[in-house]
Amino acid sequence: MAEAPHITIGHHPDAGVVAAPSRDHHVIDHLLRRVGFEPIPDSRLYALTEPGRDPVRRTQLAVQSLRAARQNVSADAAYDLHPGEHPPQSGGPPQEPPLAAASAQQRRAQAATAVSPARRGTAAAQVGPLVESTYRPSPAVSRQSAHHR
Repeated sequence: MAEAPHITIGHHPDAGVVAAPSRDHHVIDHLLRRVGFEPIPDSRLYALTEPGRDPVRRTQLAVQSLRAARQNVSADAAYDLHPGEHPPQSGGPPQEPPLAAASAQQRRAQAATAVSPARRGTAAAQVGPLVESTYRPSPAVSRQSAHHR
């Protein structure tokens, strides 16, 4: 049996993206504030701050962060990069992952292998010592040590 969500995230017609905790708890309050939600006065809901600044991406990141903090989060499909997996139907092939999840996985893989724009244009890594030693023993010193052995 699935555990009831600690936090439910969805779209509200007046408040925009909102989070509804299942219970009042200082840890949930702290986490919601850290991921960009603020309490709505006289309500148990929390609204996303700056709702005009890329709300879908910011909410997707908030859902991931809340889950990383071991919160059970239920979110509208638009905000959920990893929707709950459904068991495969008996007798049929396993279901493919949703397009949004596959697309997000592809973007993460590309980001992991991409070169940072700040590092583009820097010299490639050099093999060998960066500074060559200028010390060269004189031939006389080398002959003396060989002669006294």
